[in-house]
Amino acid sequence: MARGKDTNPQPIVMNEALLHVIQKDLPAFLQQLNETHQAHRPVGMLEKTDIAYLETLQGNRRQQQEQISLYLILAYSNYAIDELRMAIHYFEQAFTLSDDYFPQGALLAKAYLDALHTVAAQAGDLSLLSNGLEWAEKFEFIKFNTHKELAAIYYQVKDYHTAAALWKQHLQNVPDCVTTSQLLIKTLSDLHRYEAAIAVFKHAPASVQQVSFLQLLVGHCYKETGEYAEAEKLYKAAMSAPYNDQCLPMCALAELYAESLTDYRLAHTWYQQAVDQKGSSYDLLYAKISYLRFLVDQGETSTALSLLLFMEQQLNSNYLRLSPRDLNRVARCLYKLNTRLDQATKFSRRAVELEPHVTDYVHTLVAILIRIREWDEVTPHVRHWLKFSDDEMVKASWSDYSLLFQDTIMQGQQATMEALLYDKTSDCWRAIRCALYKTSEDGETAIIPNDIYPVADQLYKQFIFRDMPRIFPE
Repeated sequence: MARGKDTNPQPIVMNEALLHVIQKDLPAFLQQLNETHQAHRPVGMLEKTDIAYLETLQGNRRQQQEQISLYLILAYSNYAIDELRMAIHYFEQAFTLSDDYFPQGALLAKAYLDALHTVAAQAGDLSLLSNGLEWAEKFEFIKFNTHKELAAIYYQVKDYHTAAALWKQHLQNVPDCVTTSQLLIKTLSDLHRYEAAIAVFKHAPASVQQVSFLQLLVGHCYKETGEYAEAEKLYKAAMSAPYNDQCLPMCALAELYAESLTDYRLAHTWYQQAVDQKGSSYDLLYAKISYLRFLVDQGETSTALSLLLFMEQQLNSNYLRLSPRDLNRVARCLYKLNTRLDQATKFSRRAVELEPHVTDYVHTLVAILIRIREWDEVTPHVRHWLKFSDDEMVKASWSDYSLLFQDTIMQGQQATMEALLYDKTSDCWRAIRCALYKTSEDGETAIIPNDIYPVADQLYKQFIFRDMPRIFPE
């Protein structure tokens, strides 16, 4: 067998000769196999017939180390030909037998973690990952410089803080890795650790700081921290980058002017430029959704309806690709425009299915169900909604709650809400219940007057202003 790096390695038929490799020369064999794999050859050092032969050797009695070696060769050979589930199986067979024998640790650890990550992502099966993390801890994969691979696994199991820490370590070794920078900045941003995300960008090499999609990401972080001038600067830098679609940076600028700087004239200008671009169809759809929301919020109903007609086919064809946030934004716009409520219901349901713990999405679905008088469906969604809505959330979303209570009363469906509100014991909910149902503190319901909605609103306002007395002081 060739020992050094061969510029044109050939597949080797092992059969009986492979036994010698298993017994004496596993590290060198694996290294050569890796060099072949890295050269992107269509077939690894082992042909499938060789792998089949190796599988017949499993039942033979042999020394423990020889058996481990056999499993490791089978594992890596299957990995090299993209038989990833079989690779995982043989890796874990070897790990089960092994105490400390782990040759070519860096090579094998990265292959195992990569196979795990790929299979779990493709199949949506995260059960494999817990075993993987246990093996990684037992054999101290971290010492093999597997920070990036381990981070991907921790991210999949939703341990985002650990994933971020590992990506940060990887960047210390490979500071110019754009992909890792993107993953780290995006993860920190999703965790609302905006200053940390900005710090990653600031410490990156100049070549990384010039990447347009990173400029866009970090611009969002600056926007969240209230540093609007820095956000504007990065959005414009991303827009002027060569060979870059300008749609998303233009849309980001429009959102900045509309939401943070309240310069609606400039927001209009940038939105119109964004939706006129020739970027990717999905980016354009995102810009149109954002523009639609802006028009609806500004009360420009006729323009919003025209835009909706223009984008409706694109919305339907991208329904399964839309993020929960965009699904909710579309549903909310349709609800406010009081049009295509069947489509609004469809989009809103999917947003709630994908992210059931986001109260804003449940707010929208409940409001739509009330509008279309689907009372049988309202109760479970309201129950779910109230479960995640503490007093602070209620205050932040009072327009949604007051609308719900108003429509409930106007349509004579107080009983739908009564049982759901009964168990809420905070001052906030007791005040709302009192206003809605004129209940005593023990929950006894009295006659509900016709003008109950203004009373509810007045009592709630009395509750939320801290300088006024509470309705039920402790």
